[in-house]
Amino acid sequence: MDTTLSTTLSGMLTTYQELRDRIYTMARQHGFRPDWVESTRSVRLLLLYDSNHVVVARTTVPVRDITMAKLDRLREDLAPVFGKEWME
Repeated sequence: MDTTLSTTLSGMLTTYQELRDRIYTMARQHGFRPDWVESTRSVRLLLLYDSNHVVVARTTVPVRDITMAKLDRLREDLAPVFGKEWME
């Protein structure tokens, strides 16, 4: 990952592992079940299910080449279920 991205995003999640761990934590807190349904070299497709097995969110989580645009999209995709500040 580019070091400028790291310094620009200080305090935010910037690695796949950090993103994955936060998603699991937030899903558990909100009663959702995460399901990774598809993976490529650069992204993983995530579905979040509620207790009735209904998909409440769908997004792609960047695995490599993480950019600010990809992080913004991820934040926006999950904000309706986790809240606007879930990544901070």
